[in-house]
Amino acid sequence: METQSQISVTDPITPAWNHMVRILFKPFLFKKWIALGFCAFLSQCGEQGGNGSNAWNTPGKMNWNQTTDWIDANFAFFITMSSLAVLLIICLILFIAWISSRGKFMLLDGIVKNRGAVREPWKEFKSLANSLFFLSIGIQFLVILSIAIIGGLGVFIALPDINDNVFTIYGLIAIILTAILLLLFTVACIVVMFFMQIFLVPTMYLKRIRAIEAWKIAWAEFYVGHKWSSFLLLLTMLLFGIGAMVVSVFAMCATCCIAGLPYVSSVVLLPITVFFVCYALMYIQQFGEGWTFFKGLCPKCNYDRQGLENTINCPECGHSTES
Repeated sequence: METQSQISVTDPITPAWNHMVRILFKPFLFKKWIALGFCAFLSQCGEQGGNGSNAWNTPGKMNWNQTTDWIDANFAFFITMSSLAVLLIICLILFIAWISSRGKFMLLDGIVKNRGAVREPWKEFKSLANSLFFLSIGIQFLVILSIAIIGGLGVFIALPDINDNVFTIYGLIAIILTAILLLLFTVACIVVMFFMQIFLVPTMYLKRIRAIEAWKIAWAEFYVGHKWSSFLLLLTMLLFGIGAMVVSVFAMCATCCIAGLPYVSSVVLLPITVFFVCYALMYIQQFGEGWTFFKGLCPKCNYDRQGLENTINCPECGHSTES
């Protein structure tokens, strides 16, 4: 196993950039770009916040007395429609999670194999995507349950103040404790999402194994013994994320917000998406030959070495196979 000192978060940057350029611009193929953009759009479903207007900021005030009177008069209809609305929302959430799971493998396959395919990877990774989907749903359920527990704990602590309609030390403790727990819980969610996106999905793809087994392998391989490197990787990708956000805002301004539309944003900002994926894969490749995604390429500049003898240095960058 590689030692922690050999795992770098900066060395993969240049190869990731070169590989992104090779996929998208050498040569530039419009059809492949559109197909990869579609895969990126599927993979990002449910992960991008909308820019819709706030429906609560409407002029005037709602007449709550009339509303409650209407509900009392049409209680059965209200319960039925509310139940259908909740069921529809749940189905929509499940559908988005299912599509996103399939899209993650489609995008990863397109980047690794340098192709713009949709139909083939959609069928090929059905089993793996379904496994990831069920794991994601389980994690979302735990998230909802945890938020409910934290909120319930805050209400329980503040219950004396709620009953007496006052604000004392109980309310203050409830606010502070709930805020701290929510902050810690948010950090934990970010770490879990980071682990799944950066380590879990590539492990499932490369090893062709289901989510739970891949989680165990990825945790043992990439985190145990490499905690500091993993932490630096998270910070580095957060910094890259800030830069990507600036580029995204500029693209939206330059295109009069057209670049912010669904799917259009995935196509316009495809180089950013591809770079992030390549960067994660290049980081993982440092863990040994068993974690090689891009085969037949120079590990430093991604030059295609097919047809060259192993003893010949890379014609592009001069990288030695013995180094």
